Amino acid sequence: MACRVYIADDVEALRVLWRQFLEEDGDLEVVGEAADGREAIAGVAETRPDVLLLDLSMPNVDGLEVIRTVTRQTPETKIVVASGFSESRLGALALDLGAVSYFEKGGTAARLRELVREACAAPTHRFGDS
Repeated sequence: MACRVYIADDVEALRVLWRQFLEEDGDLEVVGEAADGREAIAGVAETRPDVLLLDLSMPNVDGLEVIRTVTRQTPETKIVVASGFSESRLGALALDLGAVSYFEKGGTAARLRELVREACAAPTHRFGDS
């Protein structure tokens, strides 16, 4: 069974590129896309993907708020955050809020697929678990 991925980034060209990267080998399936944080929250709630690939810099609702909401509403969805900046304080905060990994947008297609596969295979963490 394919790992189901939802892509959230405000840049359409990146969403198209990431979809191509992710679906290349057939074991990852993109089940939806969003151009802003509000759409991402609604789309994840509707599609219940295994992984959300999330840009931290999103219009309307920022990526950190998306993480807070998604981890509360659909804790089974793992989050891979993406940013145009090397991992920074913002990236560390995203990981503290529940994201499972960080992808720098300048990274390779192979690295993106690797992080998404790892996230898909990771155990679900629910708040309150030890």
